[in-house]
Amino acid sequence: MSQTKTELLQGNLYINGEWISEEEQTYFESINPATQELVGTCAAATASQVDDAVKAASTAYSHWKNTSIPERAAFLTKAAELFEDRKEELAQVMTKEMGKPLTESIGEVGVVIATAQYMAGEGRRLFGEIVPAGFPDRDIKMVREPLGVVACITPWNFPVSLASYKMFAALIAGNTVVWKPASEVALSAKVFMEVLHAAGLPKGTINLLTGSGRIVGQKLATHSEVKIISFTGSTEVGQQLAEMSSKTLKRISLELGGKNAVIVLKDADLDKAAEGIIKSAFTTTGQRCTAASRVIVERSVKEELLKKVIALTKEMKVGNGLEQGVVIGPLVNEQQCRLVEDYVQKAVEEGGNIAFGGRALSELGTCYYMPTIIDNVHSNHTIAQEEIFGPVLAFIEVNGYEEAMSVNNGTMYGLSTSIYTSSLHYASRAAKDAVSGLVYINNGTSNAEMGVAFGGMKMSGNGHREVSHHAFDVMTEWKSVYTNY
Repeated sequence: MSQTKTELLQGNLYINGEWISEEEQTYFESINPATQELVGTCAAATASQVDDAVKAASTAYSHWKNTSIPERAAFLTKAAELFEDRKEELAQVMTKEMGKPLTESIGEVGVVIATAQYMAGEGRRLFGEIVPAGFPDRDIKMVREPLGVVACITPWNFPVSLASYKMFAALIAGNTVVWKPASEVALSAKVFMEVLHAAGLPKGTINLLTGSGRIVGQKLATHSEVKIISFTGSTEVGQQLAEMSSKTLKRISLELGGKNAVIVLKDADLDKAAEGIIKSAFTTTGQRCTAASRVIVERSVKEELLKKVIALTKEMKVGNGLEQGVVIGPLVNEQQCRLVEDYVQKAVEEGGNIAFGGRALSELGTCYYMPTIIDNVHSNHTIAQEEIFGPVLAFIEVNGYEEAMSVNNGTMYGLSTSIYTSSLHYASRAAKDAVSGLVYINNGTSNAEMGVAFGGMKMSGNGHREVSHHAFDVMTEWKSVYTNY
């Protein structure tokens, strides 16, 4: 389903099973970064509407937590079927709102479907424990129980898949949800919520609030009836949410930034390494927390690898994500494009050499930037330390494995590390030595699978995990039950 220029979408709030907009509701615009055309308008929630959504979720919780898990799972299974029916439509809206190629957006909806199916199945495995008692005539069991209202706060780079990770785990566990998506993708959130509404989830079980983080996000973080905050976004905002939520002792799950590296040793298959590097660095225009932004390569093979990476990068078509053959879309907005420009300029000032790219593609529009490769970067350079969230890749030369791993671990982040080598010795050591929540051997940094715990170390997160059954460590609480007979 495609739209003409005159077919604009309107996104309202979804509270207690109804689409809501007040008489004096304020709206904000959603702009296509590829064309600067208006996609539609979205309601900006007020503080009182946040209260309404939390109240609806809190009221619905008493019923939902006592709904049998197979019945909860049936709603997710139904949602998976409905997402399949609206896959193309939802993908189109995502691409128009944040710019990623349509093939990526379609793939993301596929992840939503897989997540719904996976979490529906995990409901049957919300196992507790039987513990041997220390006294006669006593049974002891430990069971998982939901906590209540979960506030899910999600970013714009993966508008619906990250929401599905959080929301479906919360729902199958018996919690209710208030969702605050990034404003850049509020219309994608509307379509997502329409599907869940059609699946028949009870009123108040799920609620959608679009609008500013200053109003909606802060209100959720400090609301006494919100029991869990599940956030994906920048480390800076994650720290702020953690501080605000601490006053009410909320449980908070943070999936934050990364400064991910691909280590390439001299015994690596350089063709496979080059392919993995460009997919990790430039997919989603580099706007993903697991994007590879550093290549740490042994000096003896650096020049050969650099040539291969540049050659593959030259083949990548940049343009409107709705156009055939485009693999790199625009950045999400002009502000992000200017940020990338500033980082590239800073890299040159600190001694880096632009091996490829290094400029905005103003002939295509205001949000396009060339995939950029910068050579002669040192580990203490700004571009080697700070998350850019754009299509920029830094090459760092090292003398061997020990130095490579030291450089890899030498940032405040710890999300994803990749190593290319034909040595079982170094592959095994890297799996142990990398201070990262994710480690890939002979693969890029962005290749997670369903059912495998996802999350980072250090400033990339606070120890919680998503995607797998380990999400229930966030979404449930343990209760110990003693029975004397």
